[in-house]
Amino acid sequence: MKTHTRTLAAFGLATTVVLTAAACAAVPENETSLDLIPHVHDVAFDPDGAVLVGAHTGVYRVDPTTDDTSLVGKTTFDAMGLTVHADTILASGHPDPANQDHTFTAPNVGLVRYSDAGWEQVSLAGVTDFHLLAATPAAPDFLLGLPSDRAVLAASSDAGQTWEDLGPLTARDISIDPMKADVVTATTPEGLVVSRDGGITFTAVANAPALLVITADPTAEEGIIGVDADGTIWTGSTTEGAVWKTAGHATGAASAIAASFDGAVAIADEGGVRITTDAGNTWRTVIRTDASQ
Repeated sequence: MKTHTRTLAAFGLATTVVLTAAACAAVPENETSLDLIPHVHDVAFDPDGAVLVGAHTGVYRVDPTTDDTSLVGKTTFDAMGLTVHADTILASGHPDPANQDHTFTAPNVGLVRYSDAGWEQVSLAGVTDFHLLAATPAAPDFLLGLPSDRAVLAASSDAGQTWEDLGPLTARDISIDPMKADVVTATTPEGLVVSRDGGITFTAVANAPALLVITADPTAEEGIIGVDADGTIWTGSTTEGAVWKTAGHATGAASAIAASFDGAVAIADEGGVRITTDAGNTWRTVIRTDASQ
């Protein structure tokens, strides 16, 4: 994967994400429509540049060249946390009551993985719902998660087979730097914080805006792209003396943001997902929900 030195701030994003309100609606297994995907929880990019969308009805893959959308594994479940680990998809959440696939154990699916073999259970079946998951190519076996039942940061050093609580953490979002696995950033009620020991201890990021959702920006040293509670998009870094700049605005509260090594960015909010692949000059909506559903 190649990197670029440009950042979103340089892109001059004019990001006005105008999307309709989400609604609960089942997605037929053999049909995926932009108007039938409700409640987007998370977004990520896979190694091929496709956008992955964790939603109330499953994980979806949006083809980077055609924008065709498919339900990953043709399997429905409530996908909360979502991340990419090497060439597999990792997710957490809750099973679909109508789905009798025993891979997804009630009430919380724990950690599940999707590969060419399909969805399979990794750990914590029936026990844990990770609302956020984070991985990094800098340390392929290192994972972090925010469990929904307690305010802690959980970590795995064996690709999710076993987990331990690193310590208390009340956070809305987390990210791991793609080049430095020890650098972990989190959004907390007290503001943006960073750890330089893999999530064990955290300190405040000086002069950082109060961000709600974040993603590591692989195009900048210790780069972070985030959205605050008012929908303002910010770019900056956890390095000392970093300057934070605004880079557009999303309509409504953002639920997730992701950035790829090739400079693509995906933003999700109450209504759906928009992506840019040309430095923010144009945007296209790839997931949209319909308030009439």
